[in-house]
Amino acid sequence: MLAHRHIDRGAVLLLAGVMATGCLGAAQEPSGGTTSTPPTARAVAALQAVPPASPTLTTTAPTPVANLAPTTAPTTDPGIGGAPAGGPLAPVSTPRPGPSPRPTAVPQPSPAPTPAPVVALDPPPGPGKFRMDLYSRGDHVRQVTTSMCVPASMQMMINMMEGGPPDRTRETQRELYQQARSFSPWLTAERGGASARGWAAVLTQMGYGNFQLLTLSTMDEALRSAARQMRLTGKPVGLLVWSGRHAWVMSGFRATADPAWRNEFEVSAVWLEDPWYGRTDRKWGAGLQPHTLMSTDDLRASFVSWRSRHWQGISPSESRFVIVAPLS
Repeated sequence: MLAHRHIDRGAVLLLAGVMATGCLGAAQEPSGGTTSTPPTARAVAALQAVPPASPTLTTTAPTPVANLAPTTAPTTDPGIGGAPAGGPLAPVSTPRPGPSPRPTAVPQPSPAPTPAPVVALDPPPGPGKFRMDLYSRGDHVRQVTTSMCVPASMQMMINMMEGGPPDRTRETQRELYQQARSFSPWLTAERGGASARGWAAVLTQMGYGNFQLLTLSTMDEALRSAARQMRLTGKPVGLLVWSGRHAWVMSGFRATADPAWRNEFEVSAVWLEDPWYGRTDRKWGAGLQPHTLMSTDDLRASFVSWRSRHWQGISPSESRFVIVAPLS
């Protein structure tokens, strides 16, 4: 069952770029490794049923959940993945069914994904400052090798969405790695890593919702989109940091207003899960402690815009901020 861990009002690699290489160079085994729990009937069984990959994922603008229609017509960024703008959002009026249990097999992809059922938000939308935190102790996972920041981030996101005992096994992370790589035909055996397209595609095909790769013009816009989609879906968001060379998971945030109540808000801080914890990069420094709360100002040093020739509809000379967000 998807777990809505802790939300209250008050008080976000990819050396695998969108279509790039692996985290921080060639893969190699760390001296330590992740702490593991005994394998359970969780992600591995579903991963084995993932159908052959199609590398064509479209990046689309995030769409508000149906029962949170803005009172004014939203506008979107002319590029890929703009965030809605406009007036305050109407609060939920009719409770909807909660999330369904995790499927035991991966559904076959369809040309037009069916939106997931809308869930009633807890707490209901309302005025005032807002914070949301999906992390539970044990959800954090270290990447098994220097190339596995994407699958480790996927594994953490699954732990947050699943509930119950977290899966921190190397077996699951390696399965996720191979599945994500299957959506990256430009990666060869000599190039480690997995693409962010694979990140979004595998989570979607495993039945966790409609995850999409979004590129945005500014960091503030990217964080607002991430916070809004997290609030409306109850699911974590992936961030492409270090100029697209590494992946973090945005497990929570603090904002000046509830993203389900108003479009006009700013994200002041984010909770981050870094699979690089325990390692140090010569340029970007040491990995973050599990569940680090970082201010938006401090985040600017790591969450930076970058360019990719693989982005659709965007000039290779244009620099963008990239997230992997749940649209449903």
